[in-house]
Amino acid sequence: MATATPIAQKNRSDTAPEKGRRCLVTGEMRTKEELIRFVVSPDYNVVPDLACNLPGRGLWVTATRETIETAVHKNLFAKAAKEKVKAESGLADKVAQLLKKRCLDWVGLARSAGIAVLGQPQVEMALKSGKIKLLLIADDAAANGLEKINAAAVATTRSFTRNELGMALGHDQIVYAGLKSHSIAEKLQGMLAHLEKIAGTGHLLPGNKDSGIQ
Repeated sequence: MATATPIAQKNRSDTAPEKGRRCLVTGEMRTKEELIRFVVSPDYNVVPDLACNLPGRGLWVTATRETIETAVHKNLFAKAAKEKVKAESGLADKVAQLLKKRCLDWVGLARSAGIAVLGQPQVEMALKSGKIKLLLIADDAAANGLEKINAAAVATTRSFTRNELGMALGHDQIVYAGLKSHSIAEKLQGMLAHLEKIAGTGHLLPGNKDSGIQ
């Protein structure tokens, strides 16, 4: 059985990261794409800055649930900012929620760019011809919903409901959607890799390990 590649695994680089920013938890230098930026708000709360455009000094943390929770529990944001700041205990959950919304916004951009293939027959045909870069399957889609297609090289996620995919793609509901190769698909794939690592147990559905493609 061919198993679709999890987003995080598909997005992993085999090369050493270029010099970028230092994670305040691990002390390791990583590229910005591997990190989540946080800033301190005027009321001294730690705020996620997923778009990296908020004013203030950036506090960078590796994009995993464990590192964000460690930064909160060990009060590392305050130590790095050198002032009393408040980091809520559910910060990792907040990052996951914001990241999921941002991912859906980018799914909408894919539709506007004309790179989205919608519907089971159309997605199957595009998969067979090798046109799909990223496969989006609703979290409640049937395990055998797609025909036997070798999609081992296609990154796949079940991070969204059919209603969420439908709203992002301009329909009531969407169960299967494929994105063609494009900078938008590449950017979305990177954000989904972060979402997989931050959402944590019970947040992401098992489709990230098995897309249901037989």
